[in-house]
Amino acid sequence: MRGSAAKGVTAFKPSERTQTAAAKKAARKAKTAAAPPSLSGHVKALASALDPFGCVSITDNEGRIIHVNDAFVRISRYARDALLGQNHSILSSGHHSRAFWSAAYEVLNRGETWHSRIQNRAKDGTLYWVDATIRPLKGRSGRIIGFVSLQAETAAPVETHVARPNNDVLLQAVAESFPGGLTVFDRDLHMVLINERQKQLLEYPDDLFKRGLPTLEDLYRFNAERGEYGPGETEKQIRSRFDLTTKGEAQAFERRRPNGTCLEVRSTPLTDGGFIVSHFDITERKRDQETIGRLEHQDALTGLPNRTLFQERVRSALAQAKGGWALAIHCLDLDRFKSINDTLGHHVGDALLFAVGERLKSEVRDTDTVARISGDEFAIIQMAPQSIEEVESLAKRILSAFSEPFELGDNTLTVGTSIGIAVGPSDGNDAEKLLTNADMALYRTKSVRRGSFGFFEHSMHERLQKRHQIIMGLHEAIANSKFELHYQPIVNVKTRRIVGCEALIRWSHPVRGIIPASEFIPIAEECGLIGQIGDWVLKRACAEASLWPDDIWVAVNISPAQFREPDLVEKVTNAAKNIPLSRVILEITETLLMKDRDAASATLETLRKMGVRFSIDDFGTGFSSLSYLQDFPFDKIKIDRSFVSAVANIKRSATLRRSIIQLGYNLGMTSVAEGVETEQQLERLRAEGCVEAQGFLFSRAVPAAKLRTLFANPL
Repeated sequence: MRGSAAKGVTAFKPSERTQTAAAKKAARKAKTAAAPPSLSGHVKALASALDPFGCVSITDNEGRIIHVNDAFVRISRYARDALLGQNHSILSSGHHSRAFWSAAYEVLNRGETWHSRIQNRAKDGTLYWVDATIRPLKGRSGRIIGFVSLQAETAAPVETHVARPNNDVLLQAVAESFPGGLTVFDRDLHMVLINERQKQLLEYPDDLFKRGLPTLEDLYRFNAERGEYGPGETEKQIRSRFDLTTKGEAQAFERRRPNGTCLEVRSTPLTDGGFIVSHFDITERKRDQETIGRLEHQDALTGLPNRTLFQERVRSALAQAKGGWALAIHCLDLDRFKSINDTLGHHVGDALLFAVGERLKSEVRDTDTVARISGDEFAIIQMAPQSIEEVESLAKRILSAFSEPFELGDNTLTVGTSIGIAVGPSDGNDAEKLLTNADMALYRTKSVRRGSFGFFEHSMHERLQKRHQIIMGLHEAIANSKFELHYQPIVNVKTRRIVGCEALIRWSHPVRGIIPASEFIPIAEECGLIGQIGDWVLKRACAEASLWPDDIWVAVNISPAQFREPDLVEKVTNAAKNIPLSRVILEITETLLMKDRDAASATLETLRKMGVRFSIDDFGTGFSSLSYLQDFPFDKIKIDRSFVSAVANIKRSATLRRSIIQLGYNLGMTSVAEGVETEQQLERLRAEGCVEAQGFLFSRAVPAAKLRTLFANPL
């Protein structure tokens, strides 16, 4: 393996610098006298079998190359014939210092194994690093007669007439240098060799080798009797393994031992009928793979299945469907979750998500799946429901479970949810489509009635497509200024002269023409575009108002998203740079005030001190609270059209309307009636003390160019 496994070795001449000429001559004579016989077939076979694991090179004690494998030839880029008999200094890169090699020689001269990282130079000049393990080879006399270097790969040694070390010594040295466990068997299934690592991995006791190396049958019997192969009859276990072994085929598999370790096992047949078995401990690797697998399929925060695993289980359920309903998908998200995160902190939000997951799990069966899809969105796979009532029953249980508050340390939170349901395969025959359809059902349910559940209907596709087209069109309209403002006059009810105008946005669509705000503003709020649109409205309204008479003000609606922006004060002052801030009235709703009362009060007070005036819009139609009128500095209070349109025939509405007018008067607020369409309505409002009004009786909303013609005369 390049970059980590060894690809070759440098020259090994441990005593060259210290030997005298006489000593060298005596050493050569002793070496020649003790020259070992040719390498055995087992040595060749072993080297060949180790080829997939890396490189093997063998030298004599003078550092001359005796053997190299194919990997060594390939990496060094030298021909084999050019290497044999050469000193390993042929690969020297000159990178390492003399002290580095002196330390290496000291270890090797002691007869010990040396490990290090070496930089070599190939024939073409390429530099490469190797992680080398070098082991001295000793003759029968105990003297060092050569060296073997084993990297991650091996190949068969090459015959040469240069003197070689003893076969048994070489064989064991190669085996001990092998990074895993290693056992060699001959054609008669007798063990020829086993290294210490193999004994450790398989926990073979020393007693097993007291009478010499055991046979393969001895090992199988020993393992079976100690329960290595699990429960079962010993003879059958031995026979089944013999049948597998004697096929003469290469095998690779993983084996889990009783002690929990996981081993990678490889069996490689030899040409003479024997075979080699290697074992590698891959327990850590398997544990890492399992961890990665969990991360790929498990939500880190809640421990629930994530979107990936959710989709896999949906696909599996659909594949196993045999008619009827295979599953129902319940898709839900949390009301006000972003507000909880923003006000209480992400640690509380995270705790809430975990608690929601636990509560959902308590409402489903073991065969069902609760998953966190993203953010505050969860989904449930209800397996094989038998009826629509069963699906509805689960949805009702979930809604009921959310009626109970969540106790999160010092915080007690009540969080609502809505549920969209899609049934497979009738509502979709793949995981993504089912989830999309359930999400569409959720969106529809939230828009109609939050805190309930609804089923997917195929007509929702058309609505979703229309919504998507509006979103894409809004992006283009913002980029290319495709909006325009119309203004509806607001008049003094006594003089019927214009005192101000409310800016109302219109979208000039290239295909559909003018699109009213009621159609696209809710979508803009949902997809996060309302802030950009609101900024444009504020700038344009102030710019056009600068061309009006100085005593006419402009009213602009401010969305909750705009109000939460930290630079709202700066945006208002920049937009109104050409008109006095006293001519700017910002209309806000009660809903905006409910989001963050303290922050809203501070922002309103800052702008009011600068001269900006405020109007509370549609008072009495939402969660009206008199404390809003007490705590917030409003200049005007707008009476919703629902109280005006009923002026002629509903006494209750008239009573409420008069109460709002009187309340505004007592608090120093100007009352403004919306939706005035008849003279009778105007007369009633005038008699009840209403100060200002707007509606079709006076004028519809008109472009700025037409508005100027209305300023001169009463309406």
